[in-house]
Amino acid sequence: MRFAGRYLLALVFCVCVTGNIFAQAQGAAATPKPSGTFSQELLANWNEVHQKLIEMAKDFPEGKYEFNVQKDQRTFAANLLHIAGVDYIFLNSISATKLGPSDLGKDLENPTRGVYKTKADVVKLIQKVSDDGAALIKQLGDEGLSKEYKYPYANRMQHASSSLWSDLEHSAEHYGQLVVYYRANNLVPPESRPQPK
Repeated sequence: MRFAGRYLLALVFCVCVTGNIFAQAQGAAATPKPSGTFSQELLANWNEVHQKLIEMAKDFPEGKYEFNVQKDQRTFAANLLHIAGVDYIFLNSISATKLGPSDLGKDLENPTRGVYKTKADVVKLIQKVSDDGAALIKQLGDEGLSKEYKYPYANRMQHASSSLWSDLEHSAEHYGQLVVYYRANNLVPPESRPQPK
């Protein structure tokens, strides 16, 4: 009788494991969600990267906004301002109307702390460039993204989609640098924190 009980328990275990494996295989074989349009995919990536930057801008202690790992590097705040400045250079190379605030300072790539003095000022700028970029991508749609514009950093033409992907790569590279700034201060970046279930 004891053998029969063990046999039954082993059989139930095998059925459960087999059923679980079968269910996982069925999920893997399910038809994947269809892709979005080119503009929808770009917009999703734009929003994802910029949302991380906005979270960091809001989260990082204002008292550490002037922190940098080495003295020849941009500070935390200067990195965010640089991202926004370069974003606007790319966006304005494509947009039919001028985007962004009227005063980014003398160096468009590096809006100054003299203009964006507080954490709230920096957060507001990074939020604005995120919103402006998202609105432009929606406005352009697939057709507009396939049009050619002068690339802002070289004397050549380039499709709007390629310019915006280049800009997005730039933003993501600086996001990675800001993660290092968090870690150097024994802080955990928002994206690396456990998410509530």
